[in-house]
Amino acid sequence: MIQETEEITHVWQSSAASRVPPGEVILVTDFDGTLAEVVPDPAAARARPEALEALQELVMVLADVVVLSSRPFAQLETLVPISGARLIGDSGLAIPRHAQKEALDRFNADASRLLERIPGAWIEVKPASTAIHFRNTNKSGEEMLELLRPVLDGARLSAALGRKVVEVHAPKAGKGSALAALLPAEDPGGVVCFGDDENDRSLFEYVSALDIPHMAVGVWSPEAPPDLFERCDLVVPGPEGVTRVLQEIVEWAKASS
Repeated sequence: MIQETEEITHVWQSSAASRVPPGEVILVTDFDGTLAEVVPDPAAARARPEALEALQELVMVLADVVVLSSRPFAQLETLVPISGARLIGDSGLAIPRHAQKEALDRFNADASRLLERIPGAWIEVKPASTAIHFRNTNKSGEEMLELLRPVLDGARLSAALGRKVVEVHAPKAGKGSALAALLPAEDPGGVVCFGDDENDRSLFEYVSALDIPHMAVGVWSPEAPPDLFERCDLVVPGPEGVTRVLQEIVEWAKASS
């Protein structure tokens, strides 16, 4: 994990992505745990002001700035008030087909009944997915998955354990698939992505396999799975580290123009 600003500068300036004209680079970032600290009440989360300032500057000079989050789109509009940024909510998941929508509705009903027995746990229903939040409980992730397994079995749904949350949606869907659908039309010269949690793994895998210059930035926390950042080119500590990388990219873009 890199913490010093000088090290971040060195890694960025040494990257292939930094040799692409700024106007051809797409930047993709998560929100919770990346732009904002993860807090017990998601409604209280706020992006670091310096990170928002950097993104606002980057909107003016990069090909595109994308915030790709599991948050619903309506929340992102409030949390990322940046004109020109592309906001993609619900991890970019497509609205599920009829059978999967029925499976998700059944899961939501069954899971809601199960969670009544667990003080502090709650269910967040989104258009194409569901999040089971348990940060304010005494349950471990493995215990929550075990509790939910009976209502997941045979449901045509997948469950991924994140930072005190279980994300449930259609199999083989997620941020990597969303970016893969977006990128061909954009035809960028380079891509930089940021993420901190299990649902960013597919994003790291997709970006790290691109033929064009790229950089995947992992955002470390004590809750991150040990192997999450294996495909990352740079790992920084929390949203503070992300902010320093964003500021470095701003300075590079200004110097390049």
